[in-house]
Amino acid sequence: MTLEEYRDAWQGHGTDPDADLDEEELLAEVKERSEAFDRTIRRRDWLEIAAAALVVIFFGYEALTSAAWLARIGAAVVVAGSVLVVWRLRSARRDGRDELAGRPVAERLRAELEKVDAQIRLLESVLWWYVGPLAAGCLLFVVGIGDGHVGTLISVAVILAVSVLVWWLNRRAVRRSLRPRRRELARMLDRIEANGG
Repeated sequence: MTLEEYRDAWQGHGTDPDADLDEEELLAEVKERSEAFDRTIRRRDWLEIAAAALVVIFFGYEALTSAAWLARIGAAVVVAGSVLVVWRLRSARRDGRDELAGRPVAERLRAELEKVDAQIRLLESVLWWYVGPLAAGCLLFVVGIGDGHVGTLISVAVILAVSVLVWWLNRRAVRRSLRPRRRELARMLDRIEANGG
């Protein structure tokens, strides 16, 4: 998933949150943008789950068959990290569309804020549940199968560079997409509550 899809999913319609929308129009806008955001999150999660399945197959085989004990440990760490990734993605996503049907706009907005907050927490902690375990396992694996020469050093450098890049891209997605959306939702909620909604 491209990280810019967060912004596209949330801000694609260019609605001014301070515009004078009646409650029906506001509810329709919240619903439409919520569904777009949910689709983006689901697509990201399914891509990550598919990638994790491939990683588990490859590294699971290596964990069972590699001759080098350090490589086996690294492969096992990657497998465990992949399972952790799937679990974290699934636990951060809450699908309460059915329970919100017919509810007031303020409740819908609060639910949207909770969803955005969950995604912010998820991406801000990506270093601990995604980057760290996978990078550590890959480093152990590469060092375990490596010959200690230039190829191993290049592999280690690539793993570290990709890890930093993934961490940075997730932080950027929070800063550029999720936090602005959170502020927009909070303004909408404040306006609704100020009008007695």
